[in-house]
Amino acid sequence: MNALILMTRTPIAGMTKTRLMKVLTGEECAEIHRCFLLDLFKMVSELRQIADIYVTYTPEKSLYLMADIIPSFIDSFPQKGYDIGERMDNSIQKLLNKGYSKVILIGSDIPSLQSEDIKKAYEELEEKDICIGPTNDGGYYLVGMKKRCRDIFSSNLKWGYKSVFEATVSIANNLGLKVGLVAKLSDIDEKEDIEDFMKRIQKEEFKVKTLPINTVNFIQNRWGGGINVKRYVK
Repeated sequence: MNALILMTRTPIAGMTKTRLMKVLTGEECAEIHRCFLLDLFKMVSELRQIADIYVTYTPEKSLYLMADIIPSFIDSFPQKGYDIGERMDNSIQKLLNKGYSKVILIGSDIPSLQSEDIKKAYEELEEKDICIGPTNDGGYYLVGMKKRCRDIFSSNLKWGYKSVFEATVSIANNLGLKVGLVAKLSDIDEKEDIEDFMKRIQKEEFKVKTLPINTVNFIQNRWGGGINVKRYVK
């Protein structure tokens, strides 16, 4: 059986999406993050037949603040580790130790992510040792593996910098691992990311099956700019 881990901060004002605080209040940053999660939960529900789904969260004792939006089919556990690399490694190891054959971990701020992208990652892992989904800013939003590979989460990596994806692939290549890739997507960290996301939605550049409606509605209510969402409704 496969496992899918959604890695997230709990949406707490002043503690999440802080780079957006140049244009949003702390409360609004928490709200847009909550919208990301609502859309993500809807999207991953399409994967329930092929994977068990988990949320791993931080801070440790904050689950009650988002328990009302986590669907019953998703299990939860707190993140453990000093930095993001150690937390990703520990989360993946936890589920590999449960006996899952393939474990994929994704971030929570990629509203354009679709279930087909995740299915493709599982397919890549049939022949590859690890799979990575790069972001347009040089990081990655998805990493999956069949066996623990602690070295790709090296503490020497400069997490949050544009070199993370390339450095991770380089480590994997040096270890002789076969690396599979899935679609390059954009995360949302800055106002420019929001503007680009909405422009691409308006132009129908995304091949979206599941529109991130909560995120779109939040942005439209905050900045305006109408989008005919009916065409996305199946």
